[in-house]
Amino acid sequence: MSGEQVNNESFDEESPDDESPEDPLDVAFAQYLRRCDEGEFVSREEFLAQFEPPLAEQLKELMLSADRIGQMTQVRKLAGDDGEDGQNKGAETIHSSAGDGGLSGNDDLNLTLPLASRRKGDHGPTLPYDLGDYELIEVIGRGGMGVVYRANQKELQREVAVKMIRSGVLASEAEVKRFYTEAQAAARLHHPGIVAVHQFGRRADHHFFSMEYIAGTDLQRKINGGVLSPGQAARYVRDVARAIHHAHDKGVLHRDLKPANVLIDTLDEIHVTDFGLAKHIDGDSSVTGSGDAVGTPHYMAPEQAGGYSDRATRQSDVYSLGAVLFAALTGRPPIVADTVMQTLVQVVHEPAPPVRSVRPETPIDLETIIAKCLEKRPAKRYATAGELADELDAFLDDRPIKSRPRNAAVRALSWFAGVPLVGALSGRRVLTSSHGHRRFQAAMLLLMLVAPLAVAAALLYIRHFKDAMPATVRIAGGIEGGVYNDLASNLAKVFFDKLSVQSVVQPSGGSFDNRQMLIDGQVDLAPLQAKLVYGDEVCVVAPLFHEVLYVISHVDSGVNRLEQLGDHIIAIGPPGSGSRATAELVMESLPIDLSQATFVDSPWSSLFSESPPDVAMMCIGRGSPMVDQLLGSGNWQLLSIPNCVDLSLEHPTLLPMQIAASDHEGLDIPADGIETVGTTGFLAARTDAPADLITRTLELIYKHPPTTQLIPRHQAAEWQGLAFHRAARKFYESKETSDQTDVESSVPAVE
Repeated sequence: MSGEQVNNESFDEESPDDESPEDPLDVAFAQYLRRCDEGEFVSREEFLAQFEPPLAEQLKELMLSADRIGQMTQVRKLAGDDGEDGQNKGAETIHSSAGDGGLSGNDDLNLTLPLASRRKGDHGPTLPYDLGDYELIEVIGRGGMGVVYRANQKELQREVAVKMIRSGVLASEAEVKRFYTEAQAAARLHHPGIVAVHQFGRRADHHFFSMEYIAGTDLQRKINGGVLSPGQAARYVRDVARAIHHAHDKGVLHRDLKPANVLIDTLDEIHVTDFGLAKHIDGDSSVTGSGDAVGTPHYMAPEQAGGYSDRATRQSDVYSLGAVLFAALTGRPPIVADTVMQTLVQVVHEPAPPVRSVRPETPIDLETIIAKCLEKRPAKRYATAGELADELDAFLDDRPIKSRPRNAAVRALSWFAGVPLVGALSGRRVLTSSHGHRRFQAAMLLLMLVAPLAVAAALLYIRHFKDAMPATVRIAGGIEGGVYNDLASNLAKVFFDKLSVQSVVQPSGGSFDNRQMLIDGQVDLAPLQAKLVYGDEVCVVAPLFHEVLYVISHVDSGVNRLEQLGDHIIAIGPPGSGSRATAELVMESLPIDLSQATFVDSPWSSLFSESPPDVAMMCIGRGSPMVDQLLGSGNWQLLSIPNCVDLSLEHPTLLPMQIAASDHEGLDIPADGIETVGTTGFLAARTDAPADLITRTLELIYKHPPTTQLIPRHQAAEWQGLAFHRAARKFYESKETSDQTDVESSVPAVE
């Protein structure tokens, strides 16, 4: 059918393409038949009401005549009456597409055409066969629904192709509708890359249409003869894309693009054919509905394969074009399965393989173009067939294409999602898997079985490696000549003598420097004052000794009590030293105005100079030889610190202490001692220090004490509230007797 729109105003107008105006009766009746064929159930009374009485009466009589002919035809079909000689006497009408040089609407034939006898199982006529103006010569193609003949159009003396419904008079209504949909869709398209339709109609209950005859071959036969070169395949599909873009512009979707539907003439030019599944974009003229999967499974888009052919869009044809290009390059469709149903399901759910996995020498740009066409989501494909054609043009001209290949991470993730176990966990349907996917899954399952053991072994190894004794032990020292520096040197000597472990003493300015070096990872062990053992990064290895604050004044300074410090020169030790930190705590708590005092950080050796400071505040080990030397010179005297208990309550790191006469034998110290405060020196480490280092250090400290003033082990074990290293805590909780420890702690310090 021509499918032209009919209205009252158009009956008096002349067609611009014809020499004579169309018969209004024919046009109106054609419109009525088209509406019936397309399922537009309009009542005759409503339809006839559109026209003036003379035309309406003629049209009604024509409808009644058509009814009688249809009833007679149905009776003959049911009775199997083909006549005594196998000929059907029915008379039918042939319609012509406008402007093609064929029969016009006024050239309708009303002829009785005999059908030749048929062979068993073949619904087509015996050849050669005279079909009015056409003589059918030979069969040149067969499909699921139609058969195509090479024919001669007598009046125009041209070779044409004639397509007829394969089931002949047994054709169902759906087959007839699809057949005429193809003819109407192709007839409205005029493009050199699309096979032109000349006429369509029905003769002796056989529906047919004639079209341009293309001498040559088709793309499927080309592929069967051997895969095409990248350039040739790209050129063919580019030209097909241009033709399909024209069809889309005219509102027609093909929906059945495949290599067999791409004809190639003797000049190596393409012609798209078979619009049997075409759909009009601007209306519901599809021969299928929702739930139908129409097309060729290997080449149809996922939305078609999933039964949503009514949702097909331009991108659906773009997918098919990508599949055709894939086949032209590899000799096979993108997705192939054992059955049609498996193919449909895989088209919906499984990603197409990369072209280069089948044909490695394929250019990367061509693989990128195909991958974009074969995206599962239509929005990710090329928006139009024209865009695809432009990309293929760029490839053929050796210009950069716009699309970019997936990056390695996306490709790896997509491949990983194809592993059956991963797909099951992620909710993706993996219907088939490659040998590589199966091998990977087997390895993954094996890894899952041995993973707990491997992880446990790895953790044990890491723990062992982390807790192992370092090759070189780095120990922070202190001020040259100070107790920290002596302790570090003695400890380093013990490491080398007893464990053959190389040790290095790192000089520093005192406790503050030691703490920072410990945090920065520059040293493994560091002696610190109690005030500086805090935070999550520093922990205690062992309490070492008590440090006493010696406040001494020069006999010529006139300072005999702390209250007299107000305007004097006071040495409190270098910045960062423990002495300075302790002195500052004490001075903060003294009820003395020290705004006029002068604080110096000269080294303790300056106390022996000719111009010493007036007062010195030194926090060092009890019984320090330096103090003995200063007090023994007669130039210095000890001062007491009153209210020591109050100071210790205000500053928990300070302890009330007494300097006893026994600490400095031979010096003039009262029998009841001199009140002062002090603090504790700790050996510290980082919280992540190796456990073996801590344990071996503690064993060496208590077997070979680095100082005669070492706090015994049993007292250290009883110390509460200290942030011990985990290995130190375990060491102090061991069941060694405190008596043995006390004996060991009495061993002289290593010299």
